[in-house]
Order: sequence, then structure tokens, then C-alpha cells
Amino acid sequence: MKNECNIIRDILPLYTEHMVCSDTAELVEEHLRRCAACRKEYERERKPQAIQVTEESAPLRNLKKKMATKRLQTIALTAVFVAVLLISAFAVLDAPVYAPYSEELLTVTPIGDHGIQITFDARVTDFNYRIYPAPDQENLYYCDVEAWSSLWDRWFSSDNGQQSVVVSPSEPYPITVMYIPNDGTENICVYGDAGDEGRITLPRLSLGVYQILALIALGITTIIWLATGKKPAIRIWVERAGLYPLSYAVSYFIVCGFHRTSYAPQRDFFLIFFLSFLLYCGLLLAHNIWRIKKEMKEINR
Repeated sequence: MKNECNIIRDILPLYTEHMVCSDTAELVEEHLRRCAACRKEYERERKPQAIQVTEESAPLRNLKKKMATKRLQTIALTAVFVAVLLISAFAVLDAPVYAPYSEELLTVTPIGDHGIQITFDARVTDFNYRIYPAPDQENLYYCDVEAWSSLWDRWFSSDNGQQSVVVSPSEPYPITVMYIPNDGTENICVYGDAGDEGRITLPRLSLGVYQILALIALGITTIIWLATGKKPAIRIWVERAGLYPLSYAVSYFIVCGFHRTSYAPQRDFFLIFFLSFLLYCGLLLAHNIWRIKKEMKEINR
């Protein structure tokens, strides 16, 4: 009987996994009906066995965890850089190309006693205007007008008709319309009193200042990084901090190129900020993936 139990218990793992022939299975089942001890052993074999964590299995589990993290971060990194490429392409294609003035570019038509309607040529895809009281003359308003097109509007805009806008001052005073060419030449009076003609609208310098500050911050973090070569814990945080000024500098180059001035600072700053945030997230993910790969190599040694 004891020898039979030993034989059955040797067969039980195969029987549990259905890896024995029918005759052997009948032999095991017949024995299990008669032997309570072997039946108890069979029930134990059927239960899932808990994996014991040993010193040898812990590095393997850690490696698998890092591989899963690396895989997820790689997917996220790919998505972020695809978004960066799309937004970069949009920033380049949507860059305003200001239209030089010509008599056909815009037409000003009086409406009522003091209002006007400005109608643009079909080649203008977007415009901007600003109305304000004349600083050097009472009972007069100025209306500064800018007009431009972009590759994005030319290629993807479905509306190719003329654009127009109705301008009415808050007070019943006459309006002088000045066209701003944004090319370094004088503003042009296209309607009303030409008393402000000869003024030149200069580009904004603020974005260039921000770019210089970003480059200075990048230089400072680089110096700190070099000085903390023997302190890896501090060096990691310096690397993470230095990635943002790097992201901002790259984003500035994508949006503004090598120009240090901008005629559309609000638009450009929004694009630079949004693009630099996405790029920073992508560089952080790339930095983490690089660190995980380095740690995985150390585990495999």
C-alpha cells in the first residue's frame, strides 16, 4: 500500500495537468477513492501555489517592473514628440506674413456719421485692428490696422472671400485709419486726417529678453551639473531642472527662428510656452527611460 501511494503521488503532478493516458488516469482515480491521504495530496496539488519571494527572484521582479515602466514611458514619449512635431509644423505654417500696403489691399467706407467699414482684399486671410483716442489731438480717434496671410490659411482655409469689419468709436468723433505694414517702414494713413503719418511701429523685444534669460538659466544649470559630478542624487535634479530652459530655447527657435523681435508677441509667446511644456515633458520621459535602461544593465550584470 505504501509503495502504491508513493507511485501515485509521483504521478499526481502529471495527472493534475492532464498529461497521463486514460489507463493511468483510471488507476489514479481508483486509488484516490480508496486513499484519504493521497486524496488530500491531490487537493493540495490542485490549488495554485504561492510563489515564494527569495533573494534570487527579487532582482527578476524588479527587472520586469522596470521593463513595464520603460515600455509605458516609451509609448508616452512617442505620443509627446508626435504632438511636438504637429505643433511645430503648425507654428511654422501659421506664421503671419504681413501684407505690404497697396491701394487694393483695403477699402474704408464711411457708415453713418462716424463709423467706418474696412474691407480687405481676398489675399488677406487675417487681420487685427486697435482703436484709441488720439494722444496729440482732441476729438479724434486712431484705428491701427494690420493685415496678413499665412501658409496654413492659404492651404487649409475654405473661406477665400473678402473679410471686413465695422469700426465705431465710443464717442462721436472722426476716425483716422493707419495701416501698419510691420516691415520697418512708416505707417500709412488710408483714411481721415494724416496727422500721425510718419510714425513707425517697432517690433516687440520681450520675447528676445525671455530667450536670453532661458539661455542664461541653461548655462547656470550646466555649470552646476559639471560641479556635482560626484553627487548623482543632486545631479539628477539639476538635469531635470536644466531641461526646461533647453526646451524653451528650442521652442523659441521653432516659432521665431533667429529673430529676437516679434510683431505678434502674444501669439508667439503662447506657442512657445505650450510647445516648451510639451517638449519638456518629452525630455523628462526620455531622461527617465535612459535612467531605467542604465539600471537594467546594472541588474543584468
